[in-house]
Amino acid sequence: MKQWSKAAILGLAVLTIAVIARAEDPKSAAAPKDTKPVVETAPSKIVWLRYDEGIAKAKAENKPILIDFTASWCGWCKKMDKETFSDPQVIQYITENIVTVKVWGDDTTQAGMVSFEGERMTQKALTGTYGVRGFPTFWFLDPAAGKIGPAPGYKNKDSFMPLVEYVAGNHYKTTSYENFLKKRSGQG
Repeated sequence: MKQWSKAAILGLAVLTIAVIARAEDPKSAAAPKDTKPVVETAPSKIVWLRYDEGIAKAKAENKPILIDFTASWCGWCKKMDKETFSDPQVIQYITENIVTVKVWGDDTTQAGMVSFEGERMTQKALTGTYGVRGFPTFWFLDPAAGKIGPAPGYKNKDSFMPLVEYVAGNHYKTTSYENFLKKRSGQG
C-alpha cells in the first residue's frame, strides 16, 4: 500500500508541474478562435458615490451632481429606488450625464463622516446644512459644487427626467424651469 501511495503522490506532483508549465507558456494563453468580441451593454444600475467622492469626480469630469438625500426608514425613498432609479432610461441618462451622490440623512456614525467646505461632519449634519426637511430631497449642484437647487419629494420617471435634463443640459443657466418644460413639450 505504501508503494502505491508514493506512486500516486509522485504522479500528482508530475501532473501539477505539467499544468503549471502549460499555464505559463505564452503560446497556450492564446484566445480560442471562436472568441466573440466584447459588447458593451447599458449600465444596469446607478452607482451612488459618497459625498466627498462625488464632488471630486464631478470636478474632474466637469459634470453636474445629483445628491439624493435619503433615510433608511423612508418609504418614498425606497419606492424611488425601486421604480424611478431602476428604470433603464433613467439609469442610462444619469450614468452618462450626471455624478450621483447618496447622503443618508439618518446617519450619525463616525464611519459615515463627510467633508463639507473643509469641515468634517456626519451625513445627518450635512443634510441639515442643505436645509433638507423631508425625504427624499434631491439637490442639484454644478460641477464646481455650486448649488443649483433642490427638488423635494417623490418623483416618478416622467417628473424626474425633465429635472435631470434641465440640469445636465445646462438649461438652468439661460431659462426658467417652467419655460424649459414648455419648450420640451413643444409649447414654447
